[in-house]
Amino acid sequence: MYRSVLTLRANAEHVERILELYRREQILQESMNLTRQVSSDIAVAADGSGEVVVTAEWPDENGYQEWLDHPLRNRTAPELAELLADAEIGIGRLYRVDHRITRD
Repeated sequence: MYRSVLTLRANAEHVERILELYRREQILQESMNLTRQVSSDIAVAADGSGEVVVTAEWPDENGYQEWLDHPLRNRTAPELAELLADAEIGIGRLYRVDHRITRD
């Protein structure tokens, strides 16, 4: 299992608009529908700092690459770029999950 992590340090006043874009355009659902993605989420720092973290789980590295290469991936890029114009965008990273536990 692999996990992708993307961190955005957005202007705190743009965070709700970023979340609204992800909801309205169903970006997380779209990435799951178009690839072999297992799960994904978007989270916002509880301290109001404007940090946004987008994570997803993939069955393998190729699964993540499917999303990176998909032609529809950048369809919301212009609107997102406007909201992130003054943001610090981290490097999207892929991690190999060594092990995990869950509560049923």
